[in-house]
Amino acid sequence: MLHKIWCLIPKNISEELCSQKMPVLLEIRDFVDHLISIRERPPEPDDLPEKGAVIEVRRAGSITYRLEKVSCGKGCKGCPHGPYWYGYWREGGKTRSKYIGKNLRLK
Repeated sequence: MLHKIWCLIPKNISEELCSQKMPVLLEIRDFVDHLISIRERPPEPDDLPEKGAVIEVRRAGSITYRLEKVSCGKGCKGCPHGPYWYGYWREGGKTRSKYIGKNLRLK
Protein backbone atom coordinates (compact mmCIF):
# COMPACT_ATOMS: atom_id res chain seq x y z
CA MET A 1 0.00 0.00 0.00
CA LEU A 2 2.79 2.45 0.81
CA HIS A 3 4.30 1.83 -2.61
CA LYS A 4 1.07 3.03 -4.27
CA ILE A 5 1.09 6.19 -2.16
CA TRP A 6 4.73 6.86 -2.96
CA CYS A 7 3.99 6.59 -6.67
CA LEU A 8 1.91 9.78 -6.38
CA ILE A 9 4.65 11.71 -4.57
CA PRO A 10 7.50 13.11 -6.68
CA LYS A 11 10.67 11.05 -6.19
CA ASN A 12 12.74 13.94 -4.83
CA ILE A 13 10.10 14.62 -2.14
CA SER A 14 9.70 10.97 -1.11
CA GLU A 15 13.49 10.57 -0.87
CA GLU A 16 13.72 13.68 1.29
CA LEU A 17 10.89 12.47 3.53
CA CYS A 18 12.60 9.11 4.04
CA SER A 19 15.71 10.87 5.33
CA GLN A 20 13.84 12.88 7.99
CA LYS A 21 13.71 12.10 11.70
CA MET A 22 10.42 11.53 13.53
CA PRO A 23 9.93 15.11 14.89
CA VAL A 24 10.21 16.56 11.39
CA LEU A 25 7.86 13.92 9.96
CA LEU A 26 5.30 14.72 12.64
CA GLU A 27 5.53 18.42 11.80
CA ILE A 28 5.12 17.63 8.10
CA ARG A 29 2.07 15.48 8.92
CA ASP A 30 0.51 18.32 10.90
CA PHE A 31 1.17 20.72 8.04
CA VAL A 32 -0.42 18.38 5.47
CA ASP A 33 -3.43 17.79 7.77
CA HIS A 34 -3.86 21.56 7.99
CA LEU A 35 -3.74 21.94 4.19
CA ILE A 36 -6.33 19.18 3.77
CA SER A 37 -8.68 20.75 6.32
CA ILE A 38 -8.49 24.11 4.52
CA ARG A 39 -9.26 22.53 1.14
CA GLU A 40 -12.14 20.43 2.47
CA ARG A 41 -13.81 23.38 4.19
CA PRO A 42 -16.56 25.01 2.12
CA PRO A 43 -15.87 28.57 0.98
CA GLU A 44 -16.88 31.29 3.42
CA PRO A 45 -19.38 33.92 2.24
CA ASP A 46 -16.57 36.50 1.98
CA ASP A 47 -14.71 34.16 -0.42
CA LEU A 48 -17.61 34.13 -2.88
CA PRO A 49 -18.20 36.60 -5.71
CA GLU A 50 -20.88 39.25 -5.42
CA LYS A 51 -23.05 38.34 -8.40
CA GLY A 52 -26.45 39.57 -7.37
CA ALA A 53 -29.01 39.21 -4.65
CA VAL A 54 -28.36 36.14 -2.49
CA ILE A 55 -31.65 34.67 -1.30
CA GLU A 56 -30.51 31.55 0.53
CA VAL A 57 -27.26 29.78 1.47
CA ARG A 58 -26.82 26.06 2.21
CA ARG A 59 -23.75 23.96 2.89
CA ALA A 60 -23.17 20.29 2.19
CA GLY A 61 -19.74 18.76 2.73
CA SER A 62 -17.14 20.98 1.09
CA ILE A 63 -19.64 22.85 -1.12
CA THR A 64 -21.50 26.07 -0.40
CA TYR A 65 -24.74 26.48 -2.37
CA ARG A 66 -26.33 29.87 -2.97
CA LEU A 67 -29.72 30.74 -4.42
CA GLU A 68 -29.08 33.93 -6.39
CA LYS A 69 -30.88 36.40 -8.61
CA VAL A 70 -28.48 37.32 -11.41
CA SER A 71 -28.18 39.97 -14.07
CA CYS A 72 -27.62 38.76 -17.62
CA GLY A 73 -25.48 41.80 -18.41
CA LYS A 74 -27.42 42.64 -21.56
CA GLY A 75 -29.35 45.57 -20.10
CA CYS A 76 -32.63 43.72 -20.45
CA LYS A 77 -35.79 44.87 -18.68
CA GLY A 78 -36.29 41.45 -17.09
CA CYS A 79 -33.14 41.59 -14.94
CA PRO A 80 -32.40 40.22 -12.48
CA HIS A 81 -33.25 36.67 -13.52
CA GLY A 82 -33.80 33.60 -11.40
CA PRO A 83 -33.38 32.78 -8.68
CA TYR A 84 -30.91 30.04 -9.61
CA TRP A 85 -28.73 27.76 -7.47
CA TYR A 86 -24.94 27.87 -7.80
CA GLY A 87 -22.42 25.61 -6.09
CA TYR A 88 -19.07 26.95 -4.83
CA TRP A 89 -16.03 24.95 -3.69
CA ARG A 90 -12.26 25.28 -3.37
CA GLU A 91 -9.94 23.68 -5.88
CA GLY A 92 -6.23 24.29 -6.24
CA GLY A 93 -6.38 27.31 -3.93
CA LYS A 94 -9.13 28.97 -5.97
CA THR A 95 -12.87 29.22 -5.45
CA ARG A 96 -14.74 27.48 -8.27
CA SER A 97 -18.43 27.61 -9.11
CA LYS A 98 -21.03 25.73 -11.11
CA TYR A 99 -24.56 26.58 -12.17
CA ILE A 100 -26.98 24.07 -10.62
CA GLY A 101 -30.37 25.33 -11.83
CA LYS A 102 -33.72 26.29 -10.37
CA ASN A 103 -33.88 23.27 -8.04
CA LEU A 104 -31.30 22.06 -5.56
CA ARG A 105 -31.42 18.35 -4.75
CA LEU A 106 -29.08 17.49 -1.90
CA LYS A 107 -28.75 13.81 -1.05
